[in-house]
Amino acid sequence: MELNGLDKFRLITYQNLDLDERNVITLLYQPILGWDAFTLYLTLWSLIERARLKSPEYRHVMLFDSLRMSPAQFLEARQKLEAIGLLVAYHNEELFLYELKAPLSAEEFIKDGSLGAYLFSRVGKDIFEELSNLFRVSRDDKNGFTNISSTFDKVFSSLPRPIETKEHFVSKNKAKFTINHNFDFDVFLDGLSKNFVDRRKLTKSIKDKIMNIAYVYNLDEFTMQKAFMDSVDKDRNIDIEALSKNARKWFEFERETVVKHHDLSDGKQRVSHEDIVAKCQTESPSDILAILSSGKPAVSELNVVERLIDNFELPVAVINFLLVYVIGLLEEFPSYNYFDKIAGEWQRNGVQSIDDALAVIKRRDERRKRSRKPTKNELPNDIESDWFDEYMKQR
Repeated sequence: MELNGLDKFRLITYQNLDLDERNVITLLYQPILGWDAFTLYLTLWSLIERARLKSPEYRHVMLFDSLRMSPAQFLEARQKLEAIGLLVAYHNEELFLYELKAPLSAEEFIKDGSLGAYLFSRVGKDIFEELSNLFRVSRDDKNGFTNISSTFDKVFSSLPRPIETKEHFVSKNKAKFTINHNFDFDVFLDGLSKNFVDRRKLTKSIKDKIMNIAYVYNLDEFTMQKAFMDSVDKDRNIDIEALSKNARKWFEFERETVVKHHDLSDGKQRVSHEDIVAKCQTESPSDILAILSSGKPAVSELNVVERLIDNFELPVAVINFLLVYVIGLLEEFPSYNYFDKIAGEWQRNGVQSIDDALAVIKRRDERRKRSRKPTKNELPNDIESDWFDEYMKQR
């Protein structure tokens, strides 16, 4: 949705941001968000009245001018916050409503199967360890001591009946994001031995993380069971950080032992629009990459997919078509920046389907043909792909 500087917005939240959370945002989230989204997040918090947990109405031009952002740059920064779960955007006929959310705690972030892994890929092992150490608390001070504190029931007598209230109180509404796919959690759960897994510890947040990790690495319920069992300690606690690593291990194992061979095209056959659309709408990104490369995709390629899912609110079918389009155009797997450029253009144009993406591609191609000099935002036109050109002609 395009933004006009005169469009009004209002801010709400259900908690204040404390110092620890600001440190988490600065040190852990910022490397993923970038300076623009990071600055926007803190600026929005500063506009909220702390006592009322809401703001007056403002016009977007105030943000554009104070942050020195164009409407497109603002929208891109805002969507990063939305994608990572720090902001939820609403809209009606009169104004935009932005709900700000508190970040995860440092421990939750670092152990998160997606965010922690993504930060690790951004900053590297050494810096990741340094950042983790900043938030670690030493517990050595209590060694040799026994906890003799009284419990509530020993000090206070029970009440005759519980109180009832319908009021809403302030609580931390933390950032989160989920991915929906066809992973059957009940099948996954049925295969776990009750002797080794305490199912009471499978909270909703852990369930979501399991499903997200399974999605990124395209692991079925049975392989995910193996990765999960490798990540449970002797006390039957689940280590999410270990789960992410074990999922990658099982992905690599399957990559070495199972080779898929599919062809969207051999470069000579005519490729039907229906065939490509059907595969993009029914296959996972991992399967699409396997089809395009005639084998299991590399972990580095899946990391690119994970970043695209984190940074852009595009349907999975559109992400799949983005892979098909870029790899078909270049006949190789480029760096993340190339995908980022096109995905950003599609998101700014409100692409929600493959047909929407094709319309954006055609409009850009038409502009390029009319212009003698390519603009800095246009894609290279010196790379040809026979099968993809043939496919585009069919449209």
